[in-house]
Amino acid sequence: MATLLRHSREPAAAAGPFVGLGLLIDEMKASGSKLREREPFYRAILESLSEGLLIADAEGRMIYANARLAEITGYSQNELVGKTSRHLLIRKEEWQAMEKRLKTQPLGQPEEYEREVIRKNGSYQWVQVRFRPWLNNQGKVIGIIGAVNCIQRRKRLERENEHLRDELRAELNPGLIVGQNHAMKKVLEQIKVVASTGANALILGETGTGKDVVARTIHELSDRGDRPLVRVNCRAIPSDLVEGEFFGHARGAFSGAIAERVGRLELAEGGTLFLDEIGALPLAFQGRLLSVLRHGRFEKLGEDHPRALTARFIAATSRDLAAQAKAGKFRLDLYHRLSVFPIELPPLRERPEDIGPLAEHFIGLSAGRLGLPGPGLTKAQVRELEGYDWPGNVRELKNVIERAVILWRSTGALQFEPSMGRSAGADDRTAETHARKGELSLRGLKVRERDILLRALEQTRWKIYGPDGAAALLGLKPTTLASKMKKFGLTNPQAAAGRTRTTMLRARARGSPAADAASAPEPRPAQPASPFTPEAGRPSLEMVPALDVTTSD
Repeated sequence: MATLLRHSREPAAAAGPFVGLGLLIDEMKASGSKLREREPFYRAILESLSEGLLIADAEGRMIYANARLAEITGYSQNELVGKTSRHLLIRKEEWQAMEKRLKTQPLGQPEEYEREVIRKNGSYQWVQVRFRPWLNNQGKVIGIIGAVNCIQRRKRLERENEHLRDELRAELNPGLIVGQNHAMKKVLEQIKVVASTGANALILGETGTGKDVVARTIHELSDRGDRPLVRVNCRAIPSDLVEGEFFGHARGAFSGAIAERVGRLELAEGGTLFLDEIGALPLAFQGRLLSVLRHGRFEKLGEDHPRALTARFIAATSRDLAAQAKAGKFRLDLYHRLSVFPIELPPLRERPEDIGPLAEHFIGLSAGRLGLPGPGLTKAQVRELEGYDWPGNVRELKNVIERAVILWRSTGALQFEPSMGRSAGADDRTAETHARKGELSLRGLKVRERDILLRALEQTRWKIYGPDGAAALLGLKPTTLASKMKKFGLTNPQAAAGRTRTTMLRARARGSPAADAASAPEPRPAQPASPFTPEAGRPSLEMVPALDVTTSD
């Protein structure tokens, strides 16, 4: 090895990635006759390197290999010395191509590449290889020095990252955004237009309408698609931590900052920063974010020099941001900076024609994750899904479908339970709210229908038949009214009370103590002056032409 090292004439400054080794060689050359005496010292240095090091002659036979190279390849140092690296570590079918490349490449030029090598146990391992030729005083190549780094972990992370990106693309693929509704078609056109620009975008819509999907689609279709998309949930960050979350901090910036922290702005450099629920951002911090948007620079906490920022900003909110800005709860200038290109997503209840295709798409995704072919949807099931109001929008539909597919795997029946996890009272209140607002939903229409029937029955004292009965008042057949009463669970409270009284009397006749206690007289509330007087606060029902209030089940 010493003989080979003495032939070096490469200056340390030209050593590139071998700067440390070049300095070592320069010192060895300056040592002159003391080189052999100090060889154990320099060998110890080479043995302690964290990267594998090999020295080979002009034919490629290794004359030295350090301990790290032996660890990477699985061979001992003695097994490596004397062997040709390409014959020992590369598949036999690649030898010819490797030798051809070595003959055609320019002599005396450094080389760097990544490849898989075969370890002694037959397993494969990714390494990064850097070679420099070793020249004598006449400029002839008499050997090579190679540095080998194991990059197996990095390659594994790259593969996992690419796999996750592929899965995400499959789920959020722009071509899979379902949009048969005219409003969604408009959204898709807006996505295509804004993606090709670097303009900031503001996505508006109710919770669960898919604002994050739109943001990712814009990012993927832009020229930043290969750069990171960094998501910040502004609602989830405590107000006292928001600056550190966005800007990061240097080590020692404040008490407890024992290590440097990379902020979201730095992570998004060159890519896209997605500010979800931007309306929840503290008002005191909005001015600092506005400064970043204006100047394209930011400073880490604890640093006194600015960092450039070229990230694109996409914001999303379920709030009325314009109204918040007018009310002074959101900075108007920041709102204008973010809303260069606004995109408004319609709620799912306004796009019923998309429910069936969306359900089929989510069934395919859920079944695919389970490794099963997806069950088909019947027309009756599609009508069932379309009859629900979906207050949770697309997110609720996706969750309901995923649960149904999981249960389908064990039961063999695809059943949907959209109200799962929501009380009936909450469901009715949601429907009543839509009904009061006059929104056209089947749920709201049913609530109105039940209310009309109840008012007619109360006004006619629950009389169904006859010219002064509820059926005539509503313009319905008595049998139709009776069917609807059964459907909505409407019963005459007085008749129900009479049936209860009769049951108690029968029980008392049999000598039931519980019935005696239940039938004890109780003080009665004051009755209205006349049973025909309308209840206070409830307007009387006027006679109107026959009204068809039938709905599909």
